[in-house]
Amino acid sequence: MFEPLGQRILVEDIAEKHDGKLMIPPTSKEKPTLMSQVVAISAEIISPKVSVGDVIYRGEWSGQIVITDGKQYRVMPIADVIGKLK
Repeated sequence: MFEPLGQRILVEDIAEKHDGKLMIPPTSKEKPTLMSQVVAISAEIISPKVSVGDVIYRGEWSGQIVITDGKQYRVMPIADVIGKLK
């Protein structure tokens, strides 16, 4: 598994959910998904505001794509987290 370093987290992009229904954009050319689920947190982050499993909102172009174990993830700075769902 990929371990983020520095002040970064590893997230997996997810589709938005509204009222329990999965919302899929009509075309794949629309803006990227802005919701992601936290998969890993760097050990260098002293007091993280997010936990593994949290669903977060991120900046539209935040992070770098990483493919590991055959899955696509995004490594992003913790500062790019806009908020999280409760």
